[in-house]
Amino acid sequence: SSCFQWQSQLKQTYDPGDSPVNSLTKCKVCDAEFDYGFEYLGNGPRLVITPLTDRIYVTATQALNLKMGCAPAGPAGTGKTESTKDLASALGKCCYVFNCSPEMD
Repeated sequence: SSCFQWQSQLKQTYDPGDSPVNSLTKCKVCDAEFDYGFEYLGNGPRLVITPLTDRIYVTATQALNLKMGCAPAGPAGTGKTESTKDLASALGKCCYVFNCSPEMD
């Protein structure tokens, strides 16, 4: 479908391929497509999906698709870290969080 609302949703697909060894699991948002990472960290809590989390998912996946990386910025307590960790979990990727401050050497 060409509807942007549908294209901007995180969709996971499975292609069985010609053998189990060649099977592929993909994650897709808009035109960005990633191989699922199979980094399983347990059945942890998930974020409530809101228009703002949809927006960060689209922005982050488009940046990662262009090999640019992503560094959300904004006021404290707005869910930047949790949104990033939840997207990493959905993509099956490991996510490390470093909180840097002037006191760190």
